[in-house]
Order: sequence, then structure tokens, then C-alpha cells
Amino acid sequence: MVKIIEKTKKLFEQTIKDFESDPYKLQNHVFEVEKWAHFMLKKYPKAKSKIVLLAVWLHDIGHYPIPTDKDHAIRGEQRAKVFLKKENLSKDEIKKVLHCVRSHRCNDILPISIEAKIIAFADSAAHLTDDLYFDIARKDKENKKPFKVYLKMERDLRDLSLFPNEKKKILELSANWKKLLKSYEKINI
Repeated sequence: MVKIIEKTKKLFEQTIKDFESDPYKLQNHVFEVEKWAHFMLKKYPKAKSKIVLLAVWLHDIGHYPIPTDKDHAIRGEQRAKVFLKKENLSKDEIKKVLHCVRSHRCNDILPISIEAKIIAFADSAAHLTDDLYFDIARKDKENKKPFKVYLKMERDLRDLSLFPNEKKKILELSANWKKLLKSYEKINI
């Protein structure tokens, strides 16, 4: 199992290297998602860790190259499928990983399996422990636009609801982000 996870991680890192940039700071983000995934796997041991960890490294692989009009979850699913078919995974494992990748945004497809729910939760929780919200707020401020960050935060809170008990434990992070962002929004710099 470790070999395929490492190979998937290398694919992700190569995707960023090939793009020659990481404007979405995905390298930091995905490491944070991995921490949350391990946290959730301890809480939900029935989930297949191989599926979850493969999806950690594949869920955002559709972001680059940019620009694109296609949702990164759809592009990610397509790229993950090509990669996974070359590996020695069963059709069932491929199907489960692809479901995690495609549904991680809880957008056009909702997560159904425990593994897919863990990925959606871990992705959203990682936003609370990395600097994505501040990056969004900074860009909105630079462009003199209303803060879209609050909408992103609400979507993340919605996705955290997949595990209500775990969501309760980290709601303080969200409240603190809102306070920080409100303060930042008021400063005219």
C-alpha cells in the first residue's frame, strides 16, 4: 500500500512541478488534508485507509494547468482515472477513489461512501488550519471587491456537517477566522 501512496504523492508533486508554479498553494494544502484524513481514519477505522490516502493526493490534481472552465473535481477525476488504471488496483478500488475525487467539493456529486465523506471533511477542515481564507480575503481586498471568503467558509462548514460530532469540535476555528477576517476587512490598506 505504501508504494502506491508514494507514487500518487509523486504524481501530485510532478503536476505542480510541470506547471512551474503553485498559485493555489496546493502543496501546503494537501499536506494539511492528509493530517485531517489521518485524524478521521483514527475516528472511523472501518474506512479503507488506502482509498482515503490515494484520494488525498488526487483530489486537487485537476487544478493545474490553469486557466480552465472545467471544475477541478471533474478534471481531477479524469486525471486520476488515467493514473489509477495504470496501477495494480482493482476496479472497485479505482471506482471508490474516483468517487472521492469527484465528490470532495459536495457540488454536482455528493459523497456517499465513508471514504468520500472523510475526504470532503478533511478538505474543508484543512481550510480552517491553513491560510486559504486569508489568501481569498487578500485578493478580494486588492481587487476592491466584496469578500467572497465568507461564502467559501459557509460551504466548508456545510461540508463539515458530514460528521456533526467532529464539526462541533472545530467550530471555534471557524468563529476565530470570521473575527480575524472582519477585522482585516475594516483596515484600509
